[in-house]
Parts: sequence; C-alpha cells; structure tokens
Amino acid sequence: MKAPSRAAGSGFTLVELVAVMTLSAILGLVVWRNLSLPIRAFADGARRAELVATGRLAMLRMSREIRLALPNSVRVAGSNQALEFLRTSASGRYRADANPADASTDPLNLNAASDTFQMLGSWTLPGSVRTGAGLASCLAGTSDCLVIYNTGNPTTCSAQTAGTRTNAWCGDNLAGITSVNSGTGVIGVSRASVSTVWPTGSPQQRFFVVDSAVSFVCAGGELRRYGGYAISSTQSVPPSATGRLLADHVASCSFSYDAGSASRSGLVVLQITVSDTTPDGSAEQVTLLEQIHVPNSP
Repeated sequence: MKAPSRAAGSGFTLVELVAVMTLSAILGLVVWRNLSLPIRAFADGARRAELVATGRLAMLRMSREIRLALPNSVRVAGSNQALEFLRTSASGRYRADANPADASTDPLNLNAASDTFQMLGSWTLPGSVRTGAGLASCLAGTSDCLVIYNTGNPTTCSAQTAGTRTNAWCGDNLAGITSVNSGTGVIGVSRASVSTVWPTGSPQQRFFVVDSAVSFVCAGGELRRYGGYAISSTQSVPPSATGRLLADHVASCSFSYDAGSASRSGLVVLQITVSDTTPDGSAEQVTLLEQIHVPNSP
C-alpha cells in the first residue's frame, strides 16, 4: 500500500524536530568544548598578567625609593606588614678643620647648637632643599634634615641617654637645615631647640640630607605609601598621614630587613601576594619576591 505523501508546506513532524534539536545540541556541545578551553586560557592568562603587573609595578616603585634610604634607618613593624625609612635627597662631606692658609674656610663645629659649614668637593645638593627654623621643623617634617654618622644604635631610643644616640629616629644626630648657599657651598644647621649637641662626628666627614620619612603599609587588602609626616622614635602603623594607593587585591605581604655588617650592605626583602576571583568563584594568587640591597655605611 502506498504511504501517504506529505502535503506541500506542512513543515516538520515532531520526531524530526526532536531529532534536529538533539543533533544541534550535540554539535553545539562539541564546538563549545573545542572553543571554551582556549577562551578560558586566554581569560586566565589576561587575569594573571594583570595580577603580575599590579604587584610588579608596586615592587618597582617601592624598590626605587628604598634604595634612597638613609643608611641604617630602615625598620619593620606591624607583624612585618609595615616598612619605614628616612629618604635621602643628597649626601656630601663637611669640612672638619679650618685651613690655616685661608681664613674664609668654615668647618663644622659639632659642639655648637647652631653653625654653618662648607662642603668639601663639588656641590651635590639639589636646589629644592627645604629650610626651616631648626631641629623642631626638621622633626615635624616641614624642612629637610642633615644627618651625621647614622649607625642605627640603639634600636630602642629609651635604651640610651639622650645626646649620645646615633639613631636618626631618636633625633640626636640630626639637625634642621636653616640655610643653603649653592654658590659658596655653605650650609647652616641648628639644634638650638634641644640641650644636646652632636653625639659624634663621621670618620669620613660624611653627611646626608633627609627630605622625608616614608612608610609602606599593607592593610585591608591594599598596599599604601605614606610620606611627609613627623619623624618619631616609635614606628606608627599606619603613620599620621594620608596614604596613597600602590596596589589593591593584596592578599598578603611580608617585609623584612637585615642590617648587614661591615663587609656587606643591608638587605630588604619584599614579598607581596595579589589575588583575584576566577569566574568559577575560586581565588587565584600570584606571589612576587624582591630583594633590595641598601647601603649601611654611615
């Protein structure tokens, strides 16, 4: 018996429609499986590259400034979540003795509360040195400080008598810069606000100019930089200043400092872990490590 023919324009039967949908689903699944892995790999690579770039940029900015640290001024607190140091803008050598053949020479008198002195050698100070009334403005962070022979001792300021400490955080071996004459190389300094004079001179007649205290602090998933605040014997975490964001998505960080010895420089170790959430809800982390050699010869 002849099967009935389908009328023109009658469309698909239900069985045919189900078969087409099934085949389309199978074909789509095969295509998706072949395309999803490369797409996900591309997205994962882009996310990891962004994490690395975030952490690496923060590391570069930190290491650039840490290399300007005053010798033996680096300190760590806050369960290794905060690193602080005094940033230098220049260094040089001071005249310790007058030239008998030249009455105009001006040595530094370490026993005077206020004095002027001549630099030895070429002028290396920047033109933007901030001057102030003396030590008080230097400690407040409103003028630059001049530091002589910073050994970092004692590590705790209360462990030694005021006026004998060679740790700039204690304030005994630094003075406020009161004047700068770039033409003659003469610098004026003052410690008149305190009753003590310089605890000691530098065997190499070396001095450093400090323009700011700087801190890097990890907290609340962020890494922030603080600067321009008052110099204090105790390290505050965070310091009393407005912090600027260096990196977000920070899962953890750890800072350490090895003061070194007479035969090797100090070493700062920075470790930062940045994290982001993947589309499936899991956390992906990238850890970066940086080692920075800093001078420790005062």
